Amino acid sequence: TFSSSYGSFLWGVFMRTMYFKNVYINNYYSLLGKCEYNPIISKDVDKILDSYDIKDKTYEISESLYQSIALNGLLKKMKLKDKNINLLIGGDLQNQILASNFNARNFNIPFLGVFSACASFVSALIISSSFIDSGKILNSICITSSHNLVNEKQFRFPIEYGYLRKKVNSFSSTGSVCAYLSNFKSNIKIESATIGRVIDMGWTDANDMGSAMAPSAAEVLYDHLKSTNRTANYYDLILTGDLGTYGLKNMKDYLKEKYRLKVENIIDAGEILFSEYSSDEFAGGSGPICLPLILFNKIIKENYKKILIIGTGSLHSQMSVNIKESMPSVSHAVSLEVKNV
Repeated sequence: TFSSSYGSFLWGVFMRTMYFKNVYINNYYSLLGKCEYNPIISKDVDKILDSYDIKDKTYEISESLYQSIALNGLLKKMKLKDKNINLLIGGDLQNQILASNFNARNFNIPFLGVFSACASFVSALIISSSFIDSGKILNSICITSSHNLVNEKQFRFPIEYGYLRKKVNSFSSTGSVCAYLSNFKSNIKIESATIGRVIDMGWTDANDMGSAMAPSAAEVLYDHLKSTNRTANYYDLILTGDLGTYGLKNMKDYLKEKYRLKVENIIDAGEILFSEYSSDEFAGGSGPICLPLILFNKIIKENYKKILIIGTGSLHSQMSVNIKESMPSVSHAVSLEVKNV
């Protein structure tokens, strides 16, 4: 009896999939940079920025203000105050998630900072869902942001440097997205989630983050399907975060070669955000806002009932690149059930 129970325990831990009975996304707010203008989503975005900076602050502080605008906008939308929110969970790409921390100081809400690089928003969804489903809290807000000039300076080169972009480069997106979760029923239900493993295939080209993240995205998809006993076609759509053109192709190739799994219903939010309308951005968009921005302002409004979102994050840093380390990555999956209204 002991060995049987222990074996089941190990199987469950390895797959890292959990189910939720009573967790819903009730509302959201999206703030978009002017360079991210895209005819397929911009008409539904809550606010479009006029410039990269706000009130002549630094770009780093401007990104934090993006979050404040988004969070205030969501609270106003829902006619709520700080005191009505049980928990705020946020993350971004700045060192020590500076934008999220500086935003949180403007609100009297308990705060958990998270970092999974560009998978941070999906990490926040999983944590929030776990708290709400267990009855520990009634609601929460998940928030993220990114800023082109901050991210390019931190992970590549300042624009003024004049560095010539490679075709595998993505274009860091600018804006902020937040979502309100609770146990109050809505048309978007969070059904289950699979927490991904950190995967490192020895990739060292920091220009090509999409290819570095592709294996972790493939592995968490495989783990999710195996642990839920589902096929990829169970979902009307699988949406990855910011693999871009080359990363998405590598993910599909990885699944086919390692698991003999051919998946055709996958699209990438970063690729949609830029490549269809801007040939200058090469591999598409990157940043933690890509997935929620496309999800809430495009995908949710279309006729998809079962959606699997996969947040993708490259866990490298300036330091890891300077000491010649490879680029580990992590991806997390969340299953959504949508009732179109």
